Amino acid sequence: MPANSLDDRKTCDEATCNGVQPLPPGLSTGALVVARGVRAQVETTLQHDDCCELRLLSLTGKVRQTLLWPFDRPVPLDTRRRVRVVSLRRWTQAIAHALRSHLDPLVPRASPGDVDVVAYQLAPALAVARGTGRILLSDEVGLGKTIQAGWIVADLIARDPASRVLLAVPASVKAQWTAELARRFRVDAVDVDARWMRRMIADLPADVAPWTAPGVYVASIDFLKRADTATSLLPHIWDALVVDEAHAAAAPTDRHAVIASIARAARRVILISATPYSGDPAAFASMTALGAIPGGHEAAILMFRRFREEVGDTRRRRHRFTTIRLTPAEANLQRLLERYSREVWEDAGCDRVNARLAVTILRKRALSSAVAAAASLRRRRDLLSSRTSLPRQLTLFEDDEDLDDEVSSVILAAPGLADAAIEEQWLTALIAAADAAADPDSKLRYLQRLLRRLRHESAVIFTEYRDTLLHLSRSLPPSLQLHGGLSSKERSAVQQRFNENGGLLLATDAASEGLNLHGRCRVIVNYELPWNPARLEQRIGRVDRIGQSRTVHALTLTARDTAEDLVIANLSRRLSRVVATLGAGDRLGAFLDEARVAHLVIGGAALAAAAPPSGDVQRADAVGVAETEAARGLRDRAGARGWPSRNDILVSAVQSREAIPPGCIVVFSSTAETHDGTVVARRTDALCVRAWTDPPASARAARAVAEGVLEQLPPIESLIPSLDEWFRAACATHERSTDCAAARERGLRDRMTAQPVVQPGLFDRRALAAAERRSEVDADQAALHAERIAGLERSRTLRLVSSPLAVLIAWR
Repeated sequence: MPANSLDDRKTCDEATCNGVQPLPPGLSTGALVVARGVRAQVETTLQHDDCCELRLLSLTGKVRQTLLWPFDRPVPLDTRRRVRVVSLRRWTQAIAHALRSHLDPLVPRASPGDVDVVAYQLAPALAVARGTGRILLSDEVGLGKTIQAGWIVADLIARDPASRVLLAVPASVKAQWTAELARRFRVDAVDVDARWMRRMIADLPADVAPWTAPGVYVASIDFLKRADTATSLLPHIWDALVVDEAHAAAAPTDRHAVIASIARAARRVILISATPYSGDPAAFASMTALGAIPGGHEAAILMFRRFREEVGDTRRRRHRFTTIRLTPAEANLQRLLERYSREVWEDAGCDRVNARLAVTILRKRALSSAVAAAASLRRRRDLLSSRTSLPRQLTLFEDDEDLDDEVSSVILAAPGLADAAIEEQWLTALIAAADAAADPDSKLRYLQRLLRRLRHESAVIFTEYRDTLLHLSRSLPPSLQLHGGLSSKERSAVQQRFNENGGLLLATDAASEGLNLHGRCRVIVNYELPWNPARLEQRIGRVDRIGQSRTVHALTLTARDTAEDLVIANLSRRLSRVVATLGAGDRLGAFLDEARVAHLVIGGAALAAAAPPSGDVQRADAVGVAETEAARGLRDRAGARGWPSRNDILVSAVQSREAIPPGCIVVFSSTAETHDGTVVARRTDALCVRAWTDPPASARAARAVAEGVLEQLPPIESLIPSLDEWFRAACATHERSTDCAAARERGLRDRMTAQPVVQPGLFDRRALAAAERRSEVDADQAALHAERIAGLERSRTLRLVSSPLAVLIAWR
């Protein structure tokens, strides 16, 4: 062995390694570099033990790449200012682009796919970019709330690819959400269900949760509320939580409990509901409190509530209540049910709540159809006669709950009268009355006449119960059906077929949320009056959407001299609260006058005023200049090609005229930046300097004139007094958003609880090992919180950077 050779152990000794080669000064955050032949900007630098991760964004704004230093070695761009002489047209285009780019820090960075850029739909994404932590998207049905939430999600992923986003949506629209994110925003979302959960648990180590990896997860709310799913889900911190049809997650429900727990562990909470307030103050307050950090000082939830008229949509809608006179048999059924309900209400036993709920459901089903009432009455009689308990055993990783429109057997089995024999006699008499009233169905006869008048025009008939739907399908022309007994794939197939071919569609409320049915239809018929006014708007909103070119007609059938007069009275009271809270122009409040007229016709009683809710909400402004300019900037950025480098100062010349005095016009760009070069706000100013009157003889002469003018100019801060005021306002806005984000991050950190003391087993150390792993995870999470809080504190202070963009020589 040669004497001067090195021992192998020395070459492999970690102590001889001095660490990763440091980055050169030109590769800091915000710097412009050339990497693999592409000009890009350094967005983030992450230091690791053996390398440094560089995340780059191309200057066109469309390509992102991640490189590892020192294996990849980007070259810093030459940052020296160069004066370039260009044509007047080129100079004008560049200045117009610069004027619109003052919103660049806020414009969503996502590259849209098959989606039109509409100004008002960018407003929520701009609010999130400004630091708003909790948003309620409650625009009128059909104005694209899914697209607005998609902008937020896509922008978040574009800014930080390591983000983790959870979308909690109704099971019926889960596939639609996944498809829309992929088609419109090129975001590949994970479709979370029982099969995915089983596969992930089988493939991952026992101590790794399925939700650990970055990405976008789409799951149904009912799947998330299961005990096994919630157990694996709740310990995680989410960068964003999106809840579709958030009104369904209001308290007091299991859905509210799980969504509230997840929202408290999310940095951003986006709620979506076209009908956020339907007249129940407690439900509205519980929904608007989702995601609020207890004891925090963050602002109230920001609600976007825009109407069609505000965004330039002048489509019309017509809705009216139609009263139907009952047959003697139907009236007899209603009277018997009223007497039976009164006896149960006064004589309910220990299960008073379920017994009263059971008779209430029977009354509702009788208002829908005698067939639906007969089916539930028979079920109730059979359940009471069997006297058996009805436990429900949950299976491990069971599938999503069906959107069923059937009545729970547990409720129908609740005894209503102390004497079981008398109750059985009552039920037998009611079944006979329901069977007698089923044949001459007054509502059905009216509906048949209506469809004949429509002359085969496409229509959607909504009913609350599947029994009524099946009854209608046997008596009406051939039709498609949408109800809770169909799988998600079957519902999607029916929706596609109806939108392609039209016809008659019979649907329960399983189809009233999230589905688009406006392709060939503009007619909605509510076979019975829903007790919740929000359902009216949800149903009509299936055809009254963006893309509907015709007037929408909606008809709600009500039975004269029945309990529906009480329903309309309650409906009117709740709509009064809606108007008091959301304004008289609210689409849901538009039903108020119709409900009042119907109540006076059917019930003949006056209405009492109702107080507004107590939810802590701040309203966002209508569509403004910022959103319009952001839309333009996004379009311009998508189509921009070959814009000059920001180091170039463009020079051109033009003959002076009345609007352009002789001299030089100098255009400046001013930015408010953080310590790492992140631009928070930008503005563009122009100054007129009377320093030149003769036309430049050549490009060299034009450059010399521009350079001379720029050298003689004093600091721009002294030339533009409003610049200092603008910078102070930008700092104040940035400090508020940063403080809000830091406060929420501290709230997420403080929610971490101390681990219980673990006693080791005599021959088994698995409990100790699990506790150690959990402590390591908590330590890493605490370090991440501390790092984010420190980063927010560092970025709290801004600096003002001003530089010339262009010079226009106006010769006499």
